Amino acid sequence: TAPIPRTMISTLSWLRTDFTSLNATRYRLHQTDSPACEACGAPETRTHFLLHCPAWEHLRPALQHASYRAGLLGAVDVPSLLSHPKLIKALVSFISATGRFS
Repeated sequence: TAPIPRTMISTLSWLRTDFTSLNATRYRLHQTDSPACEACGAPETRTHFLLHCPAWEHLRPALQHASYRAGLLGAVDVPSLLSHPKLIKALVSFISATGRFS
């Protein structure tokens, strides 16, 4: 498998520490006027981005399937999703496909 690009490693670290360029963080740092997701209007937190935003719903089945294969059954929480070694490849694919951090 190909190595994970340095920029994606940074993005994963930002998501793990909840210090991202998502609007909820930017709003907290007074860098934007609203914490709202541009796609749906909900607060754009890492949980919203990874698990709930309807804009990325079509990309989640692959991530959900990888979670199931990794043994994470039922509802998946963000810390588990971001730390499980068997999910890194699927997580990188999901994040890349959204283009949100490009």
